[in-house]
Amino acid sequence: MPGLIGFIGDKHLLMPQAQSFLEVSGERCSYWQVSKCQFELKSIKRGVAQQSFETQRLKIDIWGDLFSFANQPCDDWFSLIENHFLAGTLASCLAQINGYFVLSILDKESNVLSLCSDRYGLKPLYLWQESGCMIGFASEIKALLLHPSFKQTVNSDVINSFIDVGHFIGLDTVFYNVSRMPPASILSINLEQADFAFEQYWAWSKILPNKQIKFSDAVMQLNHLFEQAVARCLDTMQQSTLAITLSGGLDSRALLAAAQKLFEGKIVTYTFGDQGCDDAVIAAKVASVAGVENHFTAISSETWFNGREQGVWLTDGLKNILHMHALSSLPAISAHTNYLLNGYLGDVTAGGSYLLPEAQSGAALFDCAKARYGKHAASALFNNDYLVSPSSDPLFIYNRGVRFISIGSDLLSHQLNNFKPFLDNDLVEFLYSLPESYRRDGCIYHHMLLQFYPQYFKDIPWQQTGRPISTEPNSVAPNQHKVRAKLVNWIKGSSFELLARKFYRVFIKKRHYVAYDEWLRQPEFKRYSYELLLSKDAMLADYLGHGKIKTLLNEFYDGSMQLPAETLGGLITLELYFQQIKIHRAAHE
Repeated sequence: MPGLIGFIGDKHLLMPQAQSFLEVSGERCSYWQVSKCQFELKSIKRGVAQQSFETQRLKIDIWGDLFSFANQPCDDWFSLIENHFLAGTLASCLAQINGYFVLSILDKESNVLSLCSDRYGLKPLYLWQESGCMIGFASEIKALLLHPSFKQTVNSDVINSFIDVGHFIGLDTVFYNVSRMPPASILSINLEQADFAFEQYWAWSKILPNKQIKFSDAVMQLNHLFEQAVARCLDTMQQSTLAITLSGGLDSRALLAAAQKLFEGKIVTYTFGDQGCDDAVIAAKVASVAGVENHFTAISSETWFNGREQGVWLTDGLKNILHMHALSSLPAISAHTNYLLNGYLGDVTAGGSYLLPEAQSGAALFDCAKARYGKHAASALFNNDYLVSPSSDPLFIYNRGVRFISIGSDLLSHQLNNFKPFLDNDLVEFLYSLPESYRRDGCIYHHMLLQFYPQYFKDIPWQQTGRPISTEPNSVAPNQHKVRAKLVNWIKGSSFELLARKFYRVFIKKRHYVAYDEWLRQPEFKRYSYELLLSKDAMLADYLGHGKIKTLLNEFYDGSMQLPAETLGGLITLELYFQQIKIHRAAHE
């Protein structure tokens, strides 16, 4: 992905053509060097999610999209940031900036570099620290790994966390000396000594409850803020064509409905999956209602792995190969536009899908983390001051939403700039001020969709339930889900499991857009998995042990199906990543 790259200290500065810079994707849009620091900003294209400005005292670089300030448009971001920085009120300024960004401010007078993350930490920045000093920072970890001075020290505990949880959590990476920049933070680095300090400028507890608003008024306000969020994204576009990845869910459909109303350019939608799956059928119906051109890309047992080894390198091993579905549509989308309207976390912020059951509502944050992440809970609780809220959602928005789901956007970011309206500050603040009951089971979301976009939702089914959404209580059919869950638990581990899964694949698999559980078991991929993970050159075994990896492989392929497909995907992802690091570092030594 494009973004920032920087190194600090005379002995760490590189030639601008060094591999640490060249291996990161994007076009160089800004480069500067002072006595103790060098900095580069890359973007898909100049002006796409990128701005740079310099005065006699300050050098300001912005990577990402800024939409509004204190709920109002801003025509001069540089003057705003400059004035607040010089007045010593940068923290209060950032707390009111709506967008996803990493902001860099070089103060040439004090020789201090300030790096600022957005409120939710959506735009990644990884920090290389040694002995209390900041050595480097980059939006792609590979820029740090390929530095000649970088010493690769792997954290086996984090590898086990990745395997157990399915993705990285907290601020961890697999390297002891590299961590992710915290959300809603200002990192100030003294370039003379390379020492540094963090300041948090916002927390979820800043959102105050709104218990007086009537439900009907809340539905109206939700629609206003949702369309405002979409409009803010569209207003920053530099091109006349907008892409939307359209599925059988609600969020991409809602974005299409709003974009049809607000966007004056051309909208093209893209769907991917197993031929004939529910997502493909539903997306075609929705596109027909909207009158837009929908492109379908088939994912099959023969094609699903294409490009995913490269996807591992693009995402620095942060994204499991089994969750790189959107790669299949990338060539078609990028041929038309660099802008993608993304339904990221709409099911969470508006739909309430991360809410705990009512009986567990209000549980202590540690108990929530322990229930989900087990022995890895401490890593997920990276900052209680930031995460504490009447809702447990912030814990999961960061640990699952940012550290897992958002990496899917990062996978495409070398060609696409993702807009994520469901994380608009004003929209989020409103939704999380409401009584929790308004969001539970998608209540307020479904009311809004049916009231304002009925042609897209009234008669077209939702992939999750197989029928249209409703404003009736319990329309998600929780009792049906409970029965299904009990049945799954009864079958799992029994002698009937293998037969049940085969039956499911034959008769019901089209409900889902991929069949990885089946595709991984193809003889060709089985051979690939064993050869990759158990060869004499395999590297993951150094951290997990050869015996453990062999046991896990055998457990997946011996027919008992006790091991989730995602675990095998995680093993393959990490092995590919370690081998890629070795190859790239050896090529430039």
